[in-house]
Amino acid sequence: MKIIRLKSLEPALDIDIHPDSAMILPGRPLFMPEFGEGWRGDMYMALRIGRLGKNIARKFARRYYDALSVALVVTLPGSELSEGVMSAMDSTVVHGEWFCADRLAEPVRICCGRDEAVVTDGVAMADEAVSRVSEYMTLKMGDIILLPLPSMSIPLKERSYVTIDLDGEQAMDLKVV
Repeated sequence: MKIIRLKSLEPALDIDIHPDSAMILPGRPLFMPEFGEGWRGDMYMALRIGRLGKNIARKFARRYYDALSVALVVTLPGSELSEGVMSAMDSTVVHGEWFCADRLAEPVRICCGRDEAVVTDGVAMADEAVSRVSEYMTLKMGDIILLPLPSMSIPLKERSYVTIDLDGEQAMDLKVV
């Protein structure tokens, strides 16, 4: 399984690959790293790949993802650590419960406390991401593509909880230890 984080699709494709050891399964706590101050959770919309594919045409991309969720990627802004080291760290990606990808046909509301993002063109964004990423690597069942949400970043503090809703339903309930 690969975790493919898209930083941007335009003007050029900018991706980051995380190992499967970076994933924290739903229901498990996030243990804060023992170094650094000011850890943040950058929020993403997650797509789960349900079919093997390479060089997928945009018009067929919808056939390749079967579920939608939200995800947090733990980062340390201003750190002297290189981005590659941060991407390879264990237990730095958390995803929530999976929902049917058909929800992307309508605007999707993602809420975390007072912050909210509305994804209006979810199908177009997902199809474009799957098509572009598949030009460079084979997508396999279980791979996860993380699509960025504009300005959705939350501070992470020990002994706190993060709750994220997707269209009014709880998608993630994360305990930070």
